[in-house]
Amino acid sequence: MENNLSDAKISGVGTISGGRYNEVRSSGSSKIDGDIECNSFKCSGASTANGNIKAKIVEISGATKILKNVDTEDITVSGSTNILGNITTGNARFSGSAHIQGDVNAKKIKISGSGHIDGSLHTDIIKISGTAAINGDCEAETFDGTGSFNIGGLLNAGDINIDIYGKCRVKDIGGENIKVQLGKYHPLINMAAMFLGYKGLVTNVIEGDNIYLESTTAKIVRGNNITIGPDCTIDTIEYRNKVNMDSNSKTICKKID
Repeated sequence: MENNLSDAKISGVGTISGGRYNEVRSSGSSKIDGDIECNSFKCSGASTANGNIKAKIVEISGATKILKNVDTEDITVSGSTNILGNITTGNARFSGSAHIQGDVNAKKIKISGSGHIDGSLHTDIIKISGTAAINGDCEAETFDGTGSFNIGGLLNAGDINIDIYGKCRVKDIGGENIKVQLGKYHPLINMAAMFLGYKGLVTNVIEGDNIYLESTTAKIVRGNNITIGPDCTIDTIEYRNKVNMDSNSKTICKKID
């Protein structure tokens, strides 16, 4: 964008009209009326934007509400922010109880706290922690999950690493290298998990090349090389090369071609 664009800044009660700016900064209970295109977009407090946001850098916090889509190179969302549209970005960080009602497309994303995505997530690299939730599918090259997160659709990634603290739910899992294990002891996380009750992953189908599981409940586990660690309940294992079983886990094994 041009370097000679003006800034638009407002705090408290007021309105910023849609248009092209260098920097947009809004706080308090202000309103942004119309589509915005800018280099930097920073919004906090109880601000509301009723148009699309296109910016190089986006920082949104507090109880801010964005009614349409966000297109940016880098975005940070925190607090109880609510975005009703889709997000397209390079790097993304979601924390607190941020709520994204649309889909998210990103190169790299970190989700923590109780962040919630109603749609699907497509990314290269994702780190998810806490009680974060994705209602749709999650597709990535690398997936690192910690805590008691929930994914309502298919988790599909090349490398999947899950450290369980509490109860995790994923509809189905597919990947090349899949590792699910009980997380190492952490006083605060383990105390929270104790109140949540059951600690483990619950899913329907897990399919991959190399699979290692602990504390997992699944209907079917299918892969080339499978290791079933402690505290697993698997209805059926279908393996091609080899399977190793912990004596404390329950399952039926079938070799497949």
